[in-house]
Amino acid sequence: MKDEILKVSQSSVAQALAADYFCIYYVNTEDDRFIEYSASPEYRAFGLPTTGDDFIGFGRKHFEQFIYPPDREIFLARFTRENVVNTLDRNTTFTMTFRLMFGERPTYVHLKVTRMIEDKGRHVVVGISSVDEQMRAREAFEKAHQDRITYSRVAQALAGDYFSIYVVNPDTGEFTEYSSADEYGQLGVEKSGGDFFSLSRTNMSRLLHPDDRERFLAVFTQDRVMQTLERDGSFTMKYRLMFGERPVYVSMKASLLKDEHSRHLIIGTNNIDAQMRREEEYRLKMADARNRAKNDFLANMSHDIRTPMNAIVGYTNIARDHIGDAGLVRDSLEKISSSSHFLLSLINDVLDMSKIESGKMQLSLRPCDLLPVFRRIEDITSMQAKNKALQITYNRTGIIHTRVMADELRIEQVLINIIGNAIKYTPEGKNVDLFAEEEPLPGQNRSRFTFRVRDTGIGISEEYLPHIFESFTREQCTTINRVQGTGLGLAITARVVELMGGTISVKSQLGEGSEFTVQLELETLEAPAGAAGEPQADEGKAGAAAGKAGADEGKTAAAGWRILLVEDNDINAEIASLILSDSGIRTERARDGKEGLEMLADAGEGGYDAVLMDIQMPVMNGYEATRAIRALPGEYFRKLPIIAMSANAYDEDVRNCLEAGMDAHIAKPFNPADLMALLAEKLR
Repeated sequence: MKDEILKVSQSSVAQALAADYFCIYYVNTEDDRFIEYSASPEYRAFGLPTTGDDFIGFGRKHFEQFIYPPDREIFLARFTRENVVNTLDRNTTFTMTFRLMFGERPTYVHLKVTRMIEDKGRHVVVGISSVDEQMRAREAFEKAHQDRITYSRVAQALAGDYFSIYVVNPDTGEFTEYSSADEYGQLGVEKSGGDFFSLSRTNMSRLLHPDDRERFLAVFTQDRVMQTLERDGSFTMKYRLMFGERPVYVSMKASLLKDEHSRHLIIGTNNIDAQMRREEEYRLKMADARNRAKNDFLANMSHDIRTPMNAIVGYTNIARDHIGDAGLVRDSLEKISSSSHFLLSLINDVLDMSKIESGKMQLSLRPCDLLPVFRRIEDITSMQAKNKALQITYNRTGIIHTRVMADELRIEQVLINIIGNAIKYTPEGKNVDLFAEEEPLPGQNRSRFTFRVRDTGIGISEEYLPHIFESFTREQCTTINRVQGTGLGLAITARVVELMGGTISVKSQLGEGSEFTVQLELETLEAPAGAAGEPQADEGKAGAAAGKAGADEGKTAAAGWRILLVEDNDINAEIASLILSDSGIRTERARDGKEGLEMLADAGEGGYDAVLMDIQMPVMNGYEATRAIRALPGEYFRKLPIIAMSANAYDEDVRNCLEAGMDAHIAKPFNPADLMALLAEKLR
């Protein structure tokens, strides 16, 4: 039993001692075979063998590549078989110190080879431990000694940066002031004595700025200071001392020094008033800049929202007052519609940026054809350019593959934003050009697509150019340059391009124009069978005619449909009912999800052809109502078309609707034609 305890004890002792070493090797001197007994993760990172023959040769070969270059020659000169064996025969130990490269930092290590006394001395133990701290301290001492500078003089020199330095015995509470500035000496604080923490708390109660007193007294206790020192190695805190009527920021730092005989606290108080006031000044400037940016944004938004709202309210009054003048009413309604669309675009910009900054914007990657995307871009932007009497050209002859895997709506959004911005800031009679090019990437089904938008407009100043893609910024405010917008268009564009893994850049010269470049790497797809380049103009017209015929057919077929409209808002319900009734659709309304569920259950199978479901409603919301409808017995309720018609228009809102069991989503405000087309698709 005693031998067993001794064996366990020896093993435990060996393991405990091994923790102080980077590595330990066990070497048989008769056959030179060695095995690694233990190693730290840092040492293991060298990737050295753990067993092998010829330990001396192993060490010379492998250590050489990891030794700090200035130490290699002396290591190879001393670490030879003859030298190690001769030294062991004389002293039973062989030692040497050198530096190993752990990462990019040379670390002093101590190699010790010890002959084991048992087993007739046929084995040695080789240990490598870190002596970096000791060696560096020694180097510092030798350097100081060489320069004939004592540690006392070094401390005195450093003390000049402090208001005060105290040396405190934490076990007895005795303290001595090592040094202090004249200004600190005027505070009437004791220079030596006992019970340091109690006396300091008393002094600080009268010297601290009132706003810092409670916090200081709560933190500066002996127990808390010592706990922090044991845990973190140092204790720091900032506060203000009152020098007469003037508060001065100071920083206290306490360090714990230990040796084999005692331990002492070194507590220094440093004047950081100038630094803190600079930081405070910087914080105030940044806060002021943020407030100005916020105020500019709100001023621009107020102006830009009120402008279309003024048109909507004004032309509504004009139409009402001239109800008998069909031409004037029609013109007013067209201007109301135009202003409404602009107002909606402002709201969408703010919501898009909110989505991006919260990480909720997601791409919808799917096979798409770039030709229809280009045509839509051209249709929209050519009209904008025509209204400003601008010359606009589109050059996409450099595109090789039109079928790609991409989010076509986001590509369209990016290019329309950039071209629209160019049109907005280009005076009448000037030019805007779009160049689209493709560079196939070798060895893969991917290409780099480059889109350049060049204008001869007002350009961008050198000062503002670095901020062009920042949120809520414009070079001039709306009220000065008469250009409307949130200041978010290019910020959104840059974030969307980044989301697609692309890059966006700009070069500009004030008064001469700008050029924006977007590059996207997209997966290219084979064109569908029978497709060959750009559809002919007649084909495009035929497709449009077919689309119109389909819409007309859907409108005709809609007569006789019975729709349940679940909507709590009276105005929204009236608008939807009027639109539906114009197509011959019979509409019944429920004011919340619970009422809608009850009406469906009472009507039974086949009672309604579809449900238009709002989301945010009292009693039972749209998600809850849809789940309850899907849970009703019968195939009819599982397949009944339920379309979300909601102002909740984020991507995750659409996903939530589909996950709740709805078939589709249309965002408010909606285009009546889009609603009818969606109903026709779901009721086909």
